[in-house]
Amino acid sequence: MEESTNQSQPLSEKQVANSGDGFVWPVTDLNRLRRFLCFGSEGGTYYIKEQKLGLENAKALIRLIEDGRGCDVIQEIKSFSQEGRTAKYEPMLFALAICSQCSDKSTKQAAFKAVPEVCRIPTHLFTFVQFKKDLKESMKCGMWGRALRKAIADWYNEKGGMALALAVTKYKQRNGWSHKDLLRLSHLKPSSEGLAIVTKYITKGWKEVHELYKEKALSVENEKLLKYLEAVEKVKRTKDELEVIHLIEEHGLVREHLLTDHLKSEEVWEALLKEMPLTDLLRNLEKMAANFVLEPAYPEVSLVCEKLCNEKLLKKARIHPFHILIALETYNKGRSLRGKHKWHPDRELLKALDAAFYKSFKTVEPTEKRFLLAVDVSESMHQRVLGSVLNASAIAAYMCMVVTRTERDSCIVAFSDDMVPCPVTADMTLLGVLLTMDQIPAGETDCSLPMIWAQKTNTAADVFIIFTDNVTSAGSIHPAVALNEYRKKMNIPAKLIVCGMTSDGFTIADPDDRGMLDICGFDIGALDVIRNFTLDVI
Repeated sequence: MEESTNQSQPLSEKQVANSGDGFVWPVTDLNRLRRFLCFGSEGGTYYIKEQKLGLENAKALIRLIEDGRGCDVIQEIKSFSQEGRTAKYEPMLFALAICSQCSDKSTKQAAFKAVPEVCRIPTHLFTFVQFKKDLKESMKCGMWGRALRKAIADWYNEKGGMALALAVTKYKQRNGWSHKDLLRLSHLKPSSEGLAIVTKYITKGWKEVHELYKEKALSVENEKLLKYLEAVEKVKRTKDELEVIHLIEEHGLVREHLLTDHLKSEEVWEALLKEMPLTDLLRNLEKMAANFVLEPAYPEVSLVCEKLCNEKLLKKARIHPFHILIALETYNKGRSLRGKHKWHPDRELLKALDAAFYKSFKTVEPTEKRFLLAVDVSESMHQRVLGSVLNASAIAAYMCMVVTRTERDSCIVAFSDDMVPCPVTADMTLLGVLLTMDQIPAGETDCSLPMIWAQKTNTAADVFIIFTDNVTSAGSIHPAVALNEYRKKMNIPAKLIVCGMTSDGFTIADPDDRGMLDICGFDIGALDVIRNFTLDVI
C-alpha cells in the first residue's frame, strides 16, 4: 500500500477539519449540483422512486447562479447530457428550465442556446417546456417569450426533414404537450422544404399535405419523406397483415407506429425484429412472449437468439448486463410481473439470454479502484426489489459478479451480525454465486461491520459497497463513524455506498460528507450513480 498523508493533516489547502479532527473535502455547491443533475437530490441519497422536483431540491444551483456562475451550471448540464452521466433525465431538464427562467441574462441566453443539445428527443423537449410552466409561479416570471420561441424553433429547424419525421411520428406527445402545440406557440418558420413538409403534416394533417405536394416537383429526399409519412398514415388504417409487413420493411416503421391489433401477429413481429435494435428487443421481449410470438420452435426465436449471441451487436449497443438479467428473469418466469400474461419459455432462448448476460460484461468499463463489497445475508434479502422481478439476493450476487469480472482489485465478504468469508471468483456463474451466499448463516444486520473488519485486517479499499435489504439494526457503532475510523487508520479517503435495496426512506450517509452515499431501491440508474460516485463525477 502506498504511503499517504495522515488524515489529521490536510492534503491540500482546500480541505477543512471535521468534527473528528480529520481533514476532509467540503461538499461544494458544484458537487451538490452534480448530484442533483445525476439523480435529483443534492444530498447523499438516491431514490429509485420519482422525487417531486421543486426549487428546494436545487438550492445549490440557485446559489451558483446568484454567484455569477450560471454559465458553469449550463456547461455541467451539457456535460452530463453528452456523457450520459444521469440516472434520470428529468433533474437535468428541470435544472435547464430554472436557468432559462432566472434573472441573470447570460445564464438565460446560455440555457436557451443549450436546448437543442440537451433535449435530444421530443420527450425531453416536452418535459422541459412543462417544467418551465411549473416554475412560472414559484419563480414569478413569464414563459412564452421570444427566447423560448426561438429555442423551440431552432430545435425543429436544426433537424433534417427525415430525422424530424422519424422523431415526431414516434414521439407524438408527452406531459400534456404535442408537436402541434409547440409549433403554434413558437411561430416556427421552416428552414427547408423538408421541414416545411413535416410541419404542415403536424399542423394540417396528411390529407392536406398530400393535396399540396402531389403535383409539385420534389427532390429525391423529399419524395422519400412524403412516402414515409404516407406509410405512417396507411399503417393506421389497414388491417391487412401483408400490407403492414410491407410498410415496415420498405419504410422502416417501428412498433410505435403500429396498432395494438397489428402486434398480435407473429409475422408482423418477425418483420419488426429484422431491424430492431437490441435495446428495443430486450424491452419488447415480454410483449412478444405475451403475444405468443416467441413460442418454442417458432422462427422468431431463432432470430432473437441470433441477435443476442452476436458479440458485435452487443458491443455496439453497449447493453448493460443488468438489462439482460431482468429480461432473462422475467422471461424465465413465464409470466408478466403482475401475472396478467403467461407464456412457455423456450429453452434455446433462455440459453441465448444467459450467454448474452456473460458476454455483456465486456461492455462494462473498469474504474481501477479497490472495492470491498459486503453482502447482507439475512433472510429478508429474499424479498423482491422495488421495480423488478429480482430479489435482493440476486441483485447483490449480480453486483458481485460485475465487480469481480471488471475490477482487478476487489474483495467480497458476507455479513449479518458477524463477518463471513464469501469466496466469489470471476469465473463463477450467477447461480454459483447465489448458492454460495445461500449457504452462509443469517443473523441481524450491522452495516458497520465491513469497515470494522477491513480496519482489523488491514484491507485496503477505496470504495465500500454494502448491499442490505433494510436499515442497519445491530452493532455498537454507526457506519459513518466506522468509515471515518477506517479512513484515519488506513490513510485512505475511502467512500461508502449503502444500497438499501428494498427500503424507501432511510439514510445512513452523512449528506455533508462527499464520500458517503445511500441508494434506496435498486434499478439500472443505481449503477450509473455508483460509477459516477466512485469516479468523483458526483
